[in-house]
Amino acid sequence: MSKAFDALTAEQIDKKFDDGEDVLEYFDLENPRVNAPLRSIEQKRVTLTMPEWMIQELDKQAANLAVSRNAVINTYLAERLTEQVAS
Repeated sequence: MSKAFDALTAEQIDKKFDDGEDVLEYFDLENPRVNAPLRSIEQKRVTLTMPEWMIQELDKQAANLAVSRNAVINTYLAERLTEQVAS
């Protein structure tokens, strides 16, 4: 792992990236790893009923991120569940 990585926080690296700087030096590309816990990858289909305004907001977020509505919902739910597990 690079010494530069130890000297900066994730927020500082994010800022550098947002400012257009090259941040690859802060990552160990030889030994990548994922810090997320391993979870089952089996998927199940669910149906959600929600107000129209929520769907519109989800669609705006999806368009801004160039991903599907499903990806936005999955990300939001995963973040919330991860927060609850950590607390």
